[in-house]
Amino acid sequence: MQVARFLCAAAFVLIAGLFPAAADAAPVAGASSLPVAEAASAENRTNGKIFGFDPVDGPYTCSGTALATPSGSIVLTAGHCVVEGGHWGRDIRFVPAYDHGAHPYGSFVAEDVYTMSQWRRSNNPDFDVAAIRVKPNELGTLGEAVGGREWTTERSRRSRFEIFGYPAAGLRGQSLRACLTRGLGSDPLTNRLGGPPTVPGLCDMAGGASGGAWIVGGRYVDGVTSYGYEHEHTHLYSPYFGGAIGRFLASLP
Repeated sequence: MQVARFLCAAAFVLIAGLFPAAADAAPVAGASSLPVAEAASAENRTNGKIFGFDPVDGPYTCSGTALATPSGSIVLTAGHCVVEGGHWGRDIRFVPAYDHGAHPYGSFVAEDVYTMSQWRRSNNPDFDVAAIRVKPNELGTLGEAVGGREWTTERSRRSRFEIFGYPAAGLRGQSLRACLTRGLGSDPLTNRLGGPPTVPGLCDMAGGASGGAWIVGGRYVDGVTSYGYEHEHTHLYSPYFGGAIGRFLASLP
């Protein structure tokens, strides 16, 4: 598989064949992302940008979502946004509602990370999910500052989704964008990886969008952006949120 993993977007660091200038690819009807008008609004502020540092490849960015958990301190993202190929990210922080350098709710520094064993051991994209526990800032806990999204599992693979993220490339990751799309079933190339195959959706966002939430029913997180293919700039893929991911999410503090 020629997978374009979306780990490092800052400074256009390329890992595992990140999309080359995907933001400049010709759009397909239904695939084009649009800017979110008010990233800091009540309905959008749980989305945010993740900044980190890879000890080998340097600075990177991803996307994430404040999740509703007992601690009110959890950011949901992709597994490769915290560890890939044995390289653990350092100095990770989450900036909800980031917009062209603005930090309307401040910055939240990571104090712990949680990943699924299937991802840590073999980079299995069926389980490319992680959570970051962040410290409070001057506004209190993450939940007190922006709230948190609920999550769901076992939904249809053809659900209508709104995919959020901070794509880099030509857009430089400076603003929150979204695609309104529908799940397209499953990726046949992940059928034999030991988990539920991943879910494709039409969306043209590039690197930096990794870890961004796939929202179903206008409310629930039911996926996170994991990867794309080098020859196909109009699709994103998410792990299917089935039983194993549901148990992982339910275990978060």
